[in-house]
Amino acid sequence: MNGIVLTKTQANPMKIFSLTLFIAFIHCQLFCQVDGQEIDKVIKLDGKISVSQDSERWLKISVPFLINEHPDLLNMQGKRPETIEEMFNPLFLNNLKIRIWISFLNEFKRKEFRGDRKDVRYFDYYSAEIECLSIEIDRKTKKAEFLFPATIAKKCELGNYPKLTGYVLEFSRNGETFEVSDQTSFLNYDKDEYLEKYRMEALNKSSSNEGILIPGYTINDIYLKDLGPVLIK
Repeated sequence: MNGIVLTKTQANPMKIFSLTLFIAFIHCQLFCQVDGQEIDKVIKLDGKISVSQDSERWLKISVPFLINEHPDLLNMQGKRPETIEEMFNPLFLNNLKIRIWISFLNEFKRKEFRGDRKDVRYFDYYSAEIECLSIEIDRKTKKAEFLFPATIAKKCELGNYPKLTGYVLEFSRNGETFEVSDQTSFLNYDKDEYLEKYRMEALNKSSSNEGILIPGYTINDIYLKDLGPVLIK
């Protein structure tokens, strides 16, 4: 016979119990790995989101990221496309949206009311989006760059070295969102409940400042480096 047959004399209860624990352990390890792969599996940040002085007119917000794998390859699980409609080039990702929400502390308002620097009532929120029509998957660091008017920064008294009080970042394609580590940041808080509250504030309140934060390519196509063609809105 093929395989192993345990007789009454061979079946040791302790061995069976140990084998059961071992199988359960392997099962847990496999599922933990799968769960862990969800974050940063397709895309991940490749450094800190930074704010710098780009020129006399603009501040630059840079989002460095890497594309690790094509999501369609993951979804097909080793199968080959069966129709022309299913066929795709695995070296290029189409219709990737990169959306960011940011906030600065409005120092002018805070000083007028002598408020606390962590009081979110003095935060101003902004958002912008870049949609890459086709971006190469080459494991090189790419940067989505956004511009913020220096005049607005001066009006709000952000100072010579402005710092974000927080941000929310979203990578998506055709309604599918790709989870990344550190996609929400709020001061020095790391509890999920605080991050989620900040995320909702950013999403809800940024609409009142729509159009202030803009994709860099609207000013100069030098900001399209490595991003490929983009959807012009």
